[in-house]
Amino acid sequence: MTWRVSARKERLRYAVGMRFPFAVPIVALLAAACSSSSTSGPPVPSPTADGGDAAAGDTWDSYASGFFTTYCVECHGAGNPKRDFTTPADVRRDEALIRCGVAPTLLSGCSGTPAPKQFPISNAAGTNPKPSDADRTRLVAWLEGGAR
Repeated sequence: MTWRVSARKERLRYAVGMRFPFAVPIVALLAAACSSSSTSGPPVPSPTADGGDAAAGDTWDSYASGFFTTYCVECHGAGNPKRDFTTPADVRRDEALIRCGVAPTLLSGCSGTPAPKQFPISNAAGTNPKPSDADRTRLVAWLEGGAR
């Protein structure tokens, strides 16, 4: 009996593969599209198309401004007397604090206060978007590269 079930399964597997050879790639594409995560808010510029390290060429205008606009200026916008993250000069002033609190893991030179991934802090409703670890790492690289 077991042999018959296995033979049937094998014939079915072969028939589906021969009749619908395009089914596997389509299913894989659909699964990948459905599993991608999305965040609300304006898009943050993504890494380079060739998959290289985009942080090496990142500038305030090409990357960091979008990061801060998406994740930080809801609380740290223009006119905030303590922390205004709408200009690179203000970000550079708090660079060490931002670096430690945005990083996905504890970095060398950071004491753990603020804790890694502490920034951005959730708003009262807990609905503000959070950056991915890749975006966090990229911002830290931009800061460590001179925050230009």
